[in-house]
Amino acid sequence: MATGPAAHGSQGALWTRPIAWLWAKKAWIAAAVGVFFLATTLYVLWAIKDLPDPSQNVLAAGDVRVLDRNGKLIEDWSPAGHYHLTLSIEQMGPYAPKAVLAAEDRNFYNHGAIDPLSIARAAWVDVTSRGVNQGGSTITQQLVKIQLLTPQRSITRKLQEVVLAIALEQRYSKDQILGMYLNRVYFGHGAYGVGAAAKTYFDKDAKNLTPAQAAFLAGMIQAPTAYDPTVHYDLAHQREVYVLQGMVATNALSAADADKAANEDVKSELHIQASARQSKAPHFVDYVLSQLETTFGSAAIQQGGIVVRTTLDLGLQQNAASAVANGTSELSVMNVNNSALLAANPKNGAILAWVGSANYGNDSIGGQFDVVLSKRQPGSSFKPYVYEAALRDHKITWATILHDRPTDFNGYRPADFDNRGMGDIPARTAILYSRNIPAVEVGQMEGINNVIDLAHAMGIKNQLQPYLSTAIGASDVTLFEHVQGYATFANQGQRIDLHAIDEVDDATGHTAFKYENPSSSTVLTPAEAFLMSDVLKDYQNTWNFGWNRQMASKTGTSDNGHGGIPDSWILAYNPDIVAGVWVGNTGPNGKGGLIRAYGENVGLTIMKRFVNALPSNMRDWYTRPSGVAQGCGSDSRDPFLKGACTPSPTASASPSASPSVSPSPSPSPSPSASASPSASPSTQPSPSPPPPSPTPS
Repeated sequence: MATGPAAHGSQGALWTRPIAWLWAKKAWIAAAVGVFFLATTLYVLWAIKDLPDPSQNVLAAGDVRVLDRNGKLIEDWSPAGHYHLTLSIEQMGPYAPKAVLAAEDRNFYNHGAIDPLSIARAAWVDVTSRGVNQGGSTITQQLVKIQLLTPQRSITRKLQEVVLAIALEQRYSKDQILGMYLNRVYFGHGAYGVGAAAKTYFDKDAKNLTPAQAAFLAGMIQAPTAYDPTVHYDLAHQREVYVLQGMVATNALSAADADKAANEDVKSELHIQASARQSKAPHFVDYVLSQLETTFGSAAIQQGGIVVRTTLDLGLQQNAASAVANGTSELSVMNVNNSALLAANPKNGAILAWVGSANYGNDSIGGQFDVVLSKRQPGSSFKPYVYEAALRDHKITWATILHDRPTDFNGYRPADFDNRGMGDIPARTAILYSRNIPAVEVGQMEGINNVIDLAHAMGIKNQLQPYLSTAIGASDVTLFEHVQGYATFANQGQRIDLHAIDEVDDATGHTAFKYENPSSSTVLTPAEAFLMSDVLKDYQNTWNFGWNRQMASKTGTSDNGHGGIPDSWILAYNPDIVAGVWVGNTGPNGKGGLIRAYGENVGLTIMKRFVNALPSNMRDWYTRPSGVAQGCGSDSRDPFLKGACTPSPTASASPSASPSVSPSPSPSPSPSASASPSASPSTQPSPSPPPPSPTPS
């Protein structure tokens, strides 16, 4: 028992040892702390020497140099020619400052340089909404970003931002900081500051802005390219409503006034002048800037001083722009006034050419609106997803006999332009001649939900309606995602997401971003993808496109429900390149008309010009992969998955109940056109006996 006190004393000694060690080293510790604080003080003194001065009219806006894949300049997005107007807060009127506070920092006057609660709240909103809807940075931090810092995202940079923000608030009042921010922040279309934005967008002084107009402008600060009203008015309006709700929450507006403002027709009040930008690919650069905004924030784009190395090939871009301009002119006799083209490398997803409209500076067609990203009905160009799903699941082979005759699918009666049919035909003939009723039949056999699942897996992101009309293209897609889907065919079933940016370097030459390890997923086996490529290679000969190399292709023509054509398409690919073209008739503010051009007309003009101008090294073709047998029974030509060959393949003559008899909300369940194209297609498809003249689609 005598050991108890000794053990207790030993335990007490263990507790005091760290304290004793610290006491013994107190001089060194004090010196280290002193050095740390001295270094911190020196850093702060060095950093704040570049703090903005509210008395100086200095705008931080550097170049954003956008280069193609070979280092050639696409556009120097610079402050030259940009509009900057300095105002006092009083001159900005009663609504603009309050709207900006509601949009960007609602508690600005009640917190310090940083706001931990705001950061936490913004993170929660972004996570729960699965998007970037709220920013966590205070206006003071944002001013530091747009005035002083590079776009690099790192812990060191965030610490710099905090230190500088604290120093800024110690040097200047809240009103001075807000005034500097309101005079320097970028609103898009070359407008820096509230004063310039009011003039640029509404042709009025900032003091005369209505609550709706002020909220509209404030909403664009977060991402001026993404919320550009000439391209994305609906998104800009949604953001305006969010700001108006914030103005109510901060007592800047009453609920009744906010409701009135939300119903104001801001779109009709816009007076945006087209910029005289010098760009070799303006829509592509707009897309790149939107991607930079998403990655680094709008402040980094405003400050500039960065070099963006992209995937674009200026040689192919020039060919694409020429093909679109000349082809649109050729098709003008069919009331076509606008077109878009997107091309990419299916092996790595690199975007090679991007033409968003026939003329970026032409307001009469809404030329600044990027049709590559616009939702449109794809018509028969959607059918490869339908046939591929059924081929993959062994529901059909290319020799399966389908029934091209008037058929009632439980109330849904698809038709072709001639309101007739070609009778019993093989699936190969049905897709090469783009017949609608057989495609719906296959969609029903496979199950339209299975078709939709495959289309989504291949790259279609828009919601597709679970109706049989979707099988013939009555659900909207964008040209961007349609090219993504065909790129999966082109890459033998391997989906690699399309991308535009390879690398971003800041003003110091530091690499702030580098594209590595592309997202990839296996959607189809090489054998399954080959089934489609091997048959669609005959499409260009069936329709006499006159291309100078082998491509797999498919056209599409939409219908407005009354025989009119809003959209025509063609998609084409080989192992080296995938491309898509859309044509239509458009006007300002989303208006437009109908056309008389079919997908085949697009293949004979715009796509022909583009394909025939491709480099000689882009003419590879596929070898038959393992898992594919060539020929089955009397069919010696078509490819079959091993195990899929049957002696007498045929589809049911009487379609079973449709999964849904409701037509798509899109205008027409039958997107096929209603008249013959001007160019006469071949009447002899290579794989089958001579059928009647093919249907334009």
